[in-house]
Amino acid sequence: MSSISINREQLTHLFQLLDDESKEIQQIIRKQILSNSLEIVLNKQFFIETLFPRHRQFFEEILSELHQPITFRAFEQLLEEPQDEISLEKGWLILSFWHSPKIYSTTLRNILDEVAEHVAEKMPHRGHPLTFIDHVNHILFEHYQFRGNSADFYNPLNSFLHCVLETKLGTPISLSALYMLVCQRLQFPVFGVCMPAHFIVKFDNGEDEIFFDPFYKGKVYSRQSCINYLQQFNNYDSEKILQGCSNIEIIKRILRNLHISYSSHTLEPTRLNDIEHLLALIEVYYPDKQL
Repeated sequence: MSSISINREQLTHLFQLLDDESKEIQQIIRKQILSNSLEIVLNKQFFIETLFPRHRQFFEEILSELHQPITFRAFEQLLEEPQDEISLEKGWLILSFWHSPKIYSTTLRNILDEVAEHVAEKMPHRGHPLTFIDHVNHILFEHYQFRGNSADFYNPLNSFLHCVLETKLGTPISLSALYMLVCQRLQFPVFGVCMPAHFIVKFDNGEDEIFFDPFYKGKVYSRQSCINYLQQFNNYDSEKILQGCSNIEIIKRILRNLHISYSSHTLEPTRLNDIEHLLALIEVYYPDKQL
């Protein structure tokens, strides 16, 4: 989809015309919102705070009217980035906007910043990587009490960043993604490992490699135990899987989990159709053979 984006300052000026009754102006505003969907999703709070009160309601109404196409276009704009530059955080924030359009991405990023700052406060300055991992585990799983939702595993709320931050409950992949986002803020090398029927993370600084499981409060696995697990499944390349996965693979896995949730747990056809559309977009940009 080709479109001409304008910068944030230009958008801010354009939004001062939100109460203009001209149909042409309203069409231009809607077109630019769609052309800048990812910017809108990630920085909605900024735009709302820069608007005059009389314009805010108009802005919210347009976002509500265009909620689905904004989500789809923002996701496309994410996928248009080079694969190694695709942001897990941005992808997950788009899904939160899709689920709860009133949520501010800025608020969620600030919460992640606060958690990371808490981890950093008493982070050991030296020692074996396990010392650092144990510290992060203590803050996330003991202090904040993030934990796996075994009792209601297929609840779709387990897959959304804003819900995980609020309820402290998640799936293997959502807790792993949360762990990764916190560690990214600390420049701590933790990466996702997309196992069949499960998801874990690994610390890898080029010298030490440690596999561990956020769903089970950071339980550590040896490389051999991971290989043994993978050997239970046919047609899986253990070495390739244990190298870690890309952010787009993680986002795709979250969407697949949501597909299961909306087709078997809550039976919401409209949401299921949207998830299928997002998965189809990934197939357009990244056919299966590339993931």
